[in-house]
Order: sequence, then structure tokens, then C-alpha cells
Amino acid sequence: MNAIADKIHVIERLSVDEAATVNLLDKVIASLLENDLGKLEQFRRKLSDFEAQYDMKTHEFQRQFNNGTLGDDADWFEWDAIADMVQRLEEKLAQFGQLHHA
Repeated sequence: MNAIADKIHVIERLSVDEAATVNLLDKVIASLLENDLGKLEQFRRKLSDFEAQYDMKTHEFQRQFNNGTLGDDADWFEWDAIADMVQRLEEKLAQFGQLHHA
């Protein structure tokens, strides 16, 4: 068993009943999703800041950046990394029906 399964097994043994265990796990899942939604919101704000600063939408920036036409400015690497994180978080949250586009 791995560490996560071990901890879940401890919760099952300590819990009063199955409903209490499910309720606890639902709270943990909700907390994890809320955390990811908060990160997504923060990253989207950062993307908006870059878009305003450089007067360019993220998809256009990434096209130019990936084609090598923008150079090696540190902002470009940060912007690209944040855009990738947004995409990964959106895909992850969409799997759980938790993605709400701003």
C-alpha cells in the first residue's frame, strides 16, 4: 500500500461510520479543488497583466514565442510558464466539472 492508501485506511478505521468517512473525504476533495480554483484565478490575473502590459493576447504571444520571434526576455518565459500552468489546471479541473471560465 502507498502512503495515501495507508492514511485513508486509518481514517476508515477511526471513523464512526461510512457516512462520516465519506463526508470527511468530500471535505478534503472540496478543499483541494478550492485550492486549485484559487491558483487558477491568480494565474489568470497574471496572464491578464501580461496581456495588458504587452498589448497581446496569450494565445498570440505563445504562437510568436514558440516560433522564436520574441527573443529571450525573462518575461516571455514567465508568461509562457504561467500560460502552461493555466492550461494544466483548466484540464485538471474540467475533469471534475469544476472549471468556470471567467
